[in-house]
Amino acid sequence: MDIRVLSGADVRRAVDMPAAIEAMREAFVALSAGRAVAPVRLALESDRGTHLFMPGHLRERGSLGAKIVSVNPDNPDRGLPVIHAVVLLVDPPTGRARALMDGTWITALRTGAVGGLAADLLARPEARVLTVFGAGVQARTQVAAVRCVRTIEEVRIVARTRASAERLAEEIQDVEVRVMADRRAALEGADIVVTATDSATPVFDGRDIAPGTHVTGVGSFTPAMREVDTVLVGRARVFVDQRDAALEEAGDLAGPIADGDLTADVIVGEIGAVAAGTLPGRTSPDDITFFKSVGNAVQDVAVAARVLDVAERDGLGAVFSLR
Repeated sequence: MDIRVLSGADVRRAVDMPAAIEAMREAFVALSAGRAVAPVRLALESDRGTHLFMPGHLRERGSLGAKIVSVNPDNPDRGLPVIHAVVLLVDPPTGRARALMDGTWITALRTGAVGGLAADLLARPEARVLTVFGAGVQARTQVAAVRCVRTIEEVRIVARTRASAERLAEEIQDVEVRVMADRRAALEGADIVVTATDSATPVFDGRDIAPGTHVTGVGSFTPAMREVDTVLVGRARVFVDQRDAALEEAGDLAGPIADGDLTADVIVGEIGAVAAGTLPGRTSPDDITFFKSVGNAVQDVAVAARVLDVAERDGLGAVFSLR
């Protein structure tokens, strides 16, 4: 059995952000329509981090695979990224392993891409000001994705340290960028707000979100984490990547529901149904919309399948025999 092995550099060469956004559209339409399978991921805790095992199958595309991703918050102290991941693709008819690829960039790319898809579907067309909480890899891809779908004229960055915010600001080109410490001020006039942090507590006051704003939350991925407060969730039309996973894993939603402050009915529906046109997203210019993503294996499989298509066509990576 031969398997193609692809590095992070190979993945970057194969798929860009616009292609990843379209892969997300295809994947989530299939998931919401029942044409894809993505069991709730298995999470294992270790002394230093969380390790997630995520299988997925896009039936119509014939793409099947799994991702293993580890989140180790102390890694920067060791000079390592917080997130490490690999993706394995399998041929469904034969069970043959087709490719093993770096999943760290795929994780960042697909998370950014689904944020871009949500902004495309839910943000007002005239949105021009983007505020992002966080300054890590996820924040970077969120900014890139939103700029693919809206003409952003100003990006505001709020981060734990000014140094990290300034590093991100230096990378963003061809648009006004402001590093801000005052969270309320950072929200004034913002059209799109993105949270991409590992915070266990809300990073802004939901009362400060103006009517018409779209909010995307991608950082929190366990019931103990809440980047967005109950006030904001209660004010918004709420959409998720997958309902069952969100109710189990998204602290921003599961927490208020467990506390009795909200019910599961606060979730309007899945982003795939909005993308398919079977569920309305924004119904008024004054709607506050909130998209919550905890991550889903169909995202990884959809992007990885596109990577493999390009890799096989262009001869990227290296092929090894496992015999």
